[in-house]
Amino acid sequence: MADQIHKDHRKRMKEQFMRGGIEHFNDHQLMELLLFFAIPQGDTNPVAHALIDRFGSVNGVLEASLPQLLEVKGIGEHSAVLLSLCGQLVRRCGQEARPVGVQLQTPEEFGQFLLPRFFGEQNELVMLISLNHRHEVLNCSVVTRGSVNATEINMRLVLQQALFDNATAAVIAHNHPSGHALPSRADIDNTVVLADFLKTAGVKLLDHIIIADNDFVSMKETPTLRHIFK
Repeated sequence: MADQIHKDHRKRMKEQFMRGGIEHFNDHQLMELLLFFAIPQGDTNPVAHALIDRFGSVNGVLEASLPQLLEVKGIGEHSAVLLSLCGQLVRRCGQEARPVGVQLQTPEEFGQFLLPRFFGEQNELVMLISLNHRHEVLNCSVVTRGSVNATEINMRLVLQQALFDNATAAVIAHNHPSGHALPSRADIDNTVVLADFLKTAGVKLLDHIIIADNDFVSMKETPTLRHIFK
């Protein structure tokens, strides 16, 4: 009897999705529907609630690492792989949505271009946007990948990548996976050195974007730091 109830429930949810997409689904229902494809039988509702309770939202679930997902009761290897795969696919689609050649002029545009590229990252990354004199994107690449809470800006690698891309301007970015999108003292000091270092090779540093979760801070828009980018 219980199996038939769950089977009918799954059928209704799938039909609802086929009629109207995800518009009228809340977060735990979306998780429940997604888990149908990793848990072929039974009730996925308790597991869906456990995921949302643990990570706060669908976005939080899709940003979680495989080990974090496996800590949730009811989540096995198949479910963890499915959820992690969905998160990584979202990030790749976000990257491809703003292709090379797009023109970026403002700190807001820099930040919005970069956010999907950091989606779900559990470790610190240093990323470089290389631009031409019209501020068109020539390349966007990871320069350094660090640990959970520490990485360094390798000045030589940044310059090497910028010159390889034939850039005349650049934007540097890194994330704070477990913190706030505010520049640290080390971030500021490194940016001053990097701006001067790039300038000697004819590459102008336009901004340094700090990213945390779905938020970002432009160092250029920070009044006390604007002088770095002149």
